[in-house]
Amino acid sequence: GEEVVALARTPSKVTKPQGSCGESATTDPLSDVKLKVLAGSVTNQADVDAVFAEGGITSVVVALGGKTKDVGETMLTDGTSNIIKAMKANGVKRIAVVTSIGAGDSESQAPFFFKVLMWTAMKKIFTDKNNQEALFFTGPGKDLEFCIVRPGGLNVEAPTGVINVIEGQAGSIPRADVADFCLGAALDADFPYIGKTPCISSVGGTGWTKDRSGTARGEMAN
Repeated sequence: GEEVVALARTPSKVTKPQGSCGESATTDPLSDVKLKVLAGSVTNQADVDAVFAEGGITSVVVALGGKTKDVGETMLTDGTSNIIKAMKANGVKRIAVVTSIGAGDSESQAPFFFKVLMWTAMKKIFTDKNNQEALFFTGPGKDLEFCIVRPGGLNVEAPTGVINVIEGQAGSIPRADVADFCLGAALDADFPYIGKTPCISSVGGTGWTKDRSGTARGEMAN
């Protein structure tokens, strides 16, 4: 597997995911010899820089979240901006960013009840998500190899391995399958959605088949 350096506000909350490990495992710390979790805030440039200072960073997955009242109204945009700065300073080009169905030009793909939330209770969150995405369309991240991942309704069910890129209304998708798609975006040399904003769901659309071979990741044959 890959060596991973993660940044988390509270490392003790980085536990085994329910979808992949079962509900009873969610209180167990997620640990591996190839995983290092650093404590810090993505809105603090020094904390982000500390991740890259570990060395060997070749790609980035951004999956930020939290209640606006706890993290602020611009955490997604500010934090992603800090990540872009660190990537450029360290010569890293590939990044996958998880936003949401309904963000940007995908509003029509959100179910009606979710649109109501976007226009009301989640209005500030979606303003932040839209500004976060804009960093890659017209901002400092436009020259990076980015993939903005817009998942449908997230659930904690076991991964299905079914990941569809959709153009119509989004359904639900396990978090573990979203993570799988993000790994493809981060690692596969010929990933087909670089520079794009795929909406993904477990139902409908065009199936995406992962390829973790060395050739797909641009490795030279021995």
